[in-house]
Amino acid sequence: MRKILPYLPLLLLLPLLSLAQSPKREFRGAWIATYSNIDWPNKSQTPAQQQAALKTILDEHKATGINAIFLQVRSQSDALYLSQLEPISADLTGTQGKLPSPLWDPLQFAIEESHKRGMELHAWLNPYRAIGNVANLESFTGSHVAKQHPEWLITSGSLRTLDPGLPAVRNYIMAVIADIIKRYDVDGIHFDDYFYPNATFDDNATFTAHPRGFTNQADWRRDNVNLLVKRVHDTINDLKPWVKFGISPSGIYRNSTDPAIGTNTSGLQHYSALYADSRKWLQEGWIDYLAPQVYWYIGQPGANYGVVVPWWNNNAFGRHIYIGLAGYKVNDPAQGTSWADPQQIPNQVRMNRQLANVYGQAIYNTSSLRSSSKLGMRDSLRLFLYKKPALLPNMPWRDATPPAAPTALTAQRFDTDSVALSWATPAAVSNELDKVKQYAVYRSESPAIDLTTTDHLIAITNTSAVGFKDKVPDVTRNYYYAVTALDRFHNESTLSNITSSTLTASREESGVFSSALAAFPNPFFGERLTIRFSLWHTDPAAELAVYDLYGRKVQQVYSGRLEGQKEHQFDIATQPLQGRVFLIRLMTAGKVYTAKVIRGY
Repeated sequence: MRKILPYLPLLLLLPLLSLAQSPKREFRGAWIATYSNIDWPNKSQTPAQQQAALKTILDEHKATGINAIFLQVRSQSDALYLSQLEPISADLTGTQGKLPSPLWDPLQFAIEESHKRGMELHAWLNPYRAIGNVANLESFTGSHVAKQHPEWLITSGSLRTLDPGLPAVRNYIMAVIADIIKRYDVDGIHFDDYFYPNATFDDNATFTAHPRGFTNQADWRRDNVNLLVKRVHDTINDLKPWVKFGISPSGIYRNSTDPAIGTNTSGLQHYSALYADSRKWLQEGWIDYLAPQVYWYIGQPGANYGVVVPWWNNNAFGRHIYIGLAGYKVNDPAQGTSWADPQQIPNQVRMNRQLANVYGQAIYNTSSLRSSSKLGMRDSLRLFLYKKPALLPNMPWRDATPPAAPTALTAQRFDTDSVALSWATPAAVSNELDKVKQYAVYRSESPAIDLTTTDHLIAITNTSAVGFKDKVPDVTRNYYYAVTALDRFHNESTLSNITSSTLTASREESGVFSSALAAFPNPFFGERLTIRFSLWHTDPAAELAVYDLYGRKVQQVYSGRLEGQKEHQFDIATQPLQGRVFLIRLMTAGKVYTAKVIRGY
């Protein structure tokens, strides 16, 4: 349940934390930082080892309840993917510009593996940073932009940044972003908190050459960033209108005692220090979400989480706010005793859930979620806060049309404690926005299934496969099931038909199953199909065969006697099966049992 709250001081907000319920829709993100190999990859590993390590990370994130990944693919004008525009990152191979051997594409691999697990993959880019430390410039390849166009660089200490005021720089960055959008099936483009440097730098020559009518240099700098943000928005809409765009600036917009201007804080303010007008991006609708990095504890002097987050909630302007959480600070002695509280992050999540426009959070970083020294932070998410599945927040300003509902839902017993569900996918559509990407599965003890809460939601499928196995909580009860379809923006269809299944059976009924007739995988993609069932009846005569939808027998599987009170399994070849939908039919003891199986494409 999500409540609409005005700006509340911390002492009024804290009593509400215990009331927060698991919302049906919530963004549950995690950053995977690749710059200097913070989270991944290990540049000394082989490609196979790097791939295995990433799959392990994604498996762990899935188990935690994470539903979206921010993968850093461009940290200093380089590429953690195969690019003709920028050199491959040294964080992948140890040497900038050196391709991996054997050749592979980390971004493509990450997209495929994330989607297999039902998670979004947002390509995380640092738009302006060119050189993290100029002492490393000698190791950069000659094709790097810092060597090709040194006149594009702003100097700030050891940092070198692409000059946001140069039209050529904006064109260059846009070419990189458009290339990613065109070639990869990313779910989002994600910027971090690096804009103008937070230190002394000189861009007077650029201001003189390209003032665009501005007389105030600070306003001009903010507008330079605005121009890029708007162009990204427009380019996404032109190329792939289903790709999301979000930015994660530092946590404080502006320090002010006037809530119409900013927050009553005294920390770094990105409006004036980094020339990033994030509030304007929200107002103009240029971004779909803002993920401010509120890396402070509840009650922190000068940057109180309980002050900053409600302010963002009140300045969302119809877009989503996802709060960046400092998982890396948990139990770090250098961060003070407040971060030694194991309830710090859980309470921040609970506070977020009380705010109408805060639609979730993301944890920085992946290493903190994997660490054993973070006071059980991951377990708090996995076992409690993220235990119930959550749909991603939908974005009606991008797409509000739900897909068609699934049909022909059936529920069949499988083994002694599970139900095998299968259904028919909605009719194929050509519009990418309307294509079904996943399904939501609901279970209830009555035919009344509520779509508005998480009470009956038991799973969100990883892919668009039309099958699910449910291990029921009580084998003596009868359960009702329904399924909905989800599109790219997680718009949800109406319910499928409602069906039921019970696991209890009478031993006196000859031929009654102790586990249902079922075929796996369903749908099937490969060359083999497994049929499984068991019978109470002792030594019955049986015939098992595959039929098409016209009732024609297309494959005889078995004919003879079967031992009772035992599970039976038959593996069949699928190559001879012509068509898409088939019926597995078992005839025994004067009864006929049927299971539908679908060929996947």
